[in-house]
Amino acid sequence: MVKRCAFSGHRPFYFPWKDNEDDPACRSLKESLAAEIDRAIADGFNCFITGGAEGVDTWAAEIVLERKKDNPAIQLELAKPFAGYNSGLRGVAGDRSRAIESAADHVTVVSDGTDEAADCILRDCYMIDASQRLIVVYDDESEGSSGTKDTLRYAKASGLDIRQIQWRHL
Repeated sequence: MVKRCAFSGHRPFYFPWKDNEDDPACRSLKESLAAEIDRAIADGFNCFITGGAEGVDTWAAEIVLERKKDNPAIQLELAKPFAGYNSGLRGVAGDRSRAIESAADHVTVVSDGTDEAADCILRDCYMIDASQRLIVVYDDESEGSSGTKDTLRYAKASGLDIRQIQWRHL
């Protein structure tokens, strides 16, 4: 039986450390994310869906791919909002994105790419609708709107099992 777990979380510019993944707070967040992924695997989840964005989506995908080395039954699905998503990423970010896409067991393109914002919402809804659990990196103290906040709200309304990492309190 396939049990699916989706991810949601912010891009690097939302975090105080931005792109500095060596920052102790970022390392702590990644450790918490890895622990939640390990719990999901222990709970029988074997398919993980990432949206492919920089930041949390990338970190989660890389952790899942690392776990897959020891457990080939684990699958990674990349849910792209549209076919050309992330094609403009350059440098290390582009390399990481391409590596994840080529290593993914499944790539799902959710929309035709006519409206990027709407396509990202469709992608997020697809991931929630296809999953039984959401691992989300979102701090309840965050202000303003974000795709992560909207995804969390949709997951709650859908009755999904939610594992929330409040990164400001790590």
